[in-house]
Amino acid sequence: MDPQEVDVLWQTVQRQSFDDNKLAIIREALREASIPADDARRFVASMTFDRNRIELAKYMYTRVADRQNFYRVYEALQYQSSIKEVQQYVDAYRP
Repeated sequence: MDPQEVDVLWQTVQRQSFDDNKLAIIREALREASIPADDARRFVASMTFDRNRIELAKYMYTRVADRQNFYRVYEALQYQSSIKEVQQYVDAYRP
């Protein structure tokens, strides 16, 4: 996704009140696209509940264009246990 498309997606997500709506929009938008890790972090941080942050972080792993920078997404997670859960997912996903 080019930066302008990411900005439009961000604006759309920000207008949503509920995490479920945000997740649905992000998933639809990124079904066939990827974004930079820093943008992924921003979207994960926009979730209200930690379980949704974890879910979105896992989903984002395969949609981050610069996977070597995926560690930046961990900054959006509030708890060490959440980071560990996503790290375990990422480790299991890698060949």
